Amino acid sequence: MHRKLSVSPRIPLRALTIPFMLAAVAACESEVAAPAEETFEEGVISMDASSPISFAYVSLTDGAVLRSPADPGSSTSWDMAFRRFSVRLNGGVAGPGSVSAVNLGNNAGLTADQVAALTPQDGEAAFTAVTAADIPTVGFVEDALAPETGPSWFRFDRQSGSIVANPGAAWKLREGSGRGYGVIRMVDIAMQGERPVGATIQFRRHDPGGSLGAPETLALDLTRGPVYVSLSNGIVRDPAGCDWDVATSPEFTILVNESCGAGTFPLEATDDFTALARADDAPDYAGFLSTIAGAFPATVGDPRGTFWYSIRQNNRMWPTYNVFLVKVAEEVYKVQVFDYYNATGDSGFPSVRFQRLR
Repeated sequence: MHRKLSVSPRIPLRALTIPFMLAAVAACESEVAAPAEETFEEGVISMDASSPISFAYVSLTDGAVLRSPADPGSSTSWDMAFRRFSVRLNGGVAGPGSVSAVNLGNNAGLTADQVAALTPQDGEAAFTAVTAADIPTVGFVEDALAPETGPSWFRFDRQSGSIVANPGAAWKLREGSGRGYGVIRMVDIAMQGERPVGATIQFRRHDPGGSLGAPETLALDLTRGPVYVSLSNGIVRDPAGCDWDVATSPEFTILVNESCGAGTFPLEATDDFTALARADDAPDYAGFLSTIAGAFPATVGDPRGTFWYSIRQNNRMWPTYNVFLVKVAEEVYKVQVFDYYNATGDSGFPSVRFQRLR
């Protein structure tokens, strides 16, 4: 027996277990009937995840949106976190838990037009079709560092009609050859038409055994091509060796000197760049400009993701109705993000359909 519930963020959802049925006692003997098959309730969680800075934290075990943990980085009370279209799991580099997931990618092969043609009924049918038999023995992954494909360090400014820097995006940086650490961000971009001709980065160095220094800025001339930078030595002319840590190019790319051990870890939007105390304490450093992702892609242009953006050039999110399996301890839930808007059409209000399978 299955019951479908719409779950309020404040109402916990518990697994429903059918109790053992006791047979009648006869003479000197008694028998206990075999246990009935265990079934679990299905639920829907709708939340306000519209903040571009803070996450909304969800417990699948309780079927509820939680009050934001004081320190999500040390809390195991949450299983999933949502910020607009981003999805995080409490595991790997994203949290101290062991939550992992696998992407079934049931609609990953569809074209944009086919995704746009999907109906809510199609989404519910795709969700219903997934059973415990679909749980794989391998393939569950925790969140890890992935290449930043946004990218997030610049944005389009509608008022000026041009590309501008986004200082809200920043990274901890491990310098090459063990020189030290730092934090970096882009604070200005000079455009000539549609091409960047200059950029200004801001950084703070963290010498080995020391602490983060005061913010410094470095202006880069991009008119002649990529500019290679060492946080300890400034602009480097020879890109062939290990003297540089990061490079910026006129093609809107940031390179990291991976071959010499340089790497990045993304700061959270809530981190204060000027007040940060350390840069050497990231759980990992990737040899590219990084973001955090796993079974849930970090972009809205991936057909394996939860949404596909602006298919009809109308700046709206289109749900892909892909189904994910999320493992919390030994429990496995099927999860589908099926909407991005609230009743009045405001964006950043995802609705999640879920059911425990095991």
